[in-house]
Amino acid sequence: MVSEISSKKSYVYWSTPYELSAIANSSKNMITNNLVKTRLIMDILLDGFITSGENVGIKVHVGEAYNTRYLRHDYVHEVVDAIKTKGGIPTLIETQGLGMETHLVEIPDSCTLCLGSRKNAEDHYNIAHLHGYSESIIGAPLQFLDGEKGLDGKDVKINGIHLKKVKVASSLYQYDKLVVISHFKGHPQAGFGGALKQLGIGCVTKQYKFKAHFNGALSITKRCNISKCNQECVAACPVDAIRIENDSAVIDPSICIGCLGCPEACPIRKAIKSADYNDFKVFNEIFIDNALAVVSSFGPQNIRYINFAFDIPAMCDCVVNANMPVIPDLGIFGSKDPVAIDKACVDMETAAPGLPILDANDRWADPIPEGVEKFKALNKNLNPMWQLEAAIKNKLGNEDYELIKI
Repeated sequence: MVSEISSKKSYVYWSTPYELSAIANSSKNMITNNLVKTRLIMDILLDGFITSGENVGIKVHVGEAYNTRYLRHDYVHEVVDAIKTKGGIPTLIETQGLGMETHLVEIPDSCTLCLGSRKNAEDHYNIAHLHGYSESIIGAPLQFLDGEKGLDGKDVKINGIHLKKVKVASSLYQYDKLVVISHFKGHPQAGFGGALKQLGIGCVTKQYKFKAHFNGALSITKRCNISKCNQECVAACPVDAIRIENDSAVIDPSICIGCLGCPEACPIRKAIKSADYNDFKVFNEIFIDNALAVVSSFGPQNIRYINFAFDIPAMCDCVVNANMPVIPDLGIFGSKDPVAIDKACVDMETAAPGLPILDANDRWADPIPEGVEKFKALNKNLNPMWQLEAAIKNKLGNEDYELIKI
């Protein structure tokens, strides 16, 4: 292992994507295979990290239904095997998304799409299996840290930018060590998704996902009319925050956790109003507060990070259509530091040439040039630096890093 001798600088290990020069050389072609490179990165990250018999949680994102840019299960299989080689007992871990139930959308030609497949354990398991995230394929079982509905959490006190308390998914603490696997890609609010977002959104309950996304609480509008429904909102609420009063539903904001189950269940359009979305900068700062709660309570020394920068679209794995990649594959990154690994990915994404993408008129647009940060260029309202700046403020890591090619 490379010696980490500087306390002022973090180390990020990097394996390049497939090398064209290896095509004619079969032995080199095998060595430069991305799955082999995954094992090489993991050998470095796991050196002295796992004691035989320890339970290791592997944070994953299985991808939303109809999304085809999520991380291939092959890479996760290599991570699982590497952990087993060190004597660890691996389990894939994930949390539920916002909302409570999937919903159906009909499109032409009598085709019906089932959207929102990661909101509860049954549907989440099904989409995980469809995408290859099952024990029979990957070699490790899948557990939801926040329970069947995404509500099970442990209160962690912090001194964050906005938050003083966060509910971290409770079953996280069953594990001795944590390996965070991230698919580096764009995100419509965060600018990009990587290790920090896996911590700050992927390891907390629905309540704190909601706090990151929305400013305020759900409320009942004047359109509510209980004569036109069967009080589906009351039945849908998992925490009994809704009651019927004077022929209308009423939400108690002191109890509501923002799971979004009630507007999904309500048969009267717009009878329940969501709060406004947070300003993008605030969204970043709050999910970084969430990340602080995860890291500080679990222990930074007990976590390792690996980012896969392949198939990099402007949208995240949570959406049904992530669209086209906007830059070429960048490779595989590994580190002990979530800030350094994400900063390295953003720096390399900025330095890379853009790929041509189709515009609204189905014409190939000119690629975004080298030296321009691609996600902000595609959406002027975003700034990928916001989450990194917030992470530095919360002392989650070091943006000064040394890139070591493997």
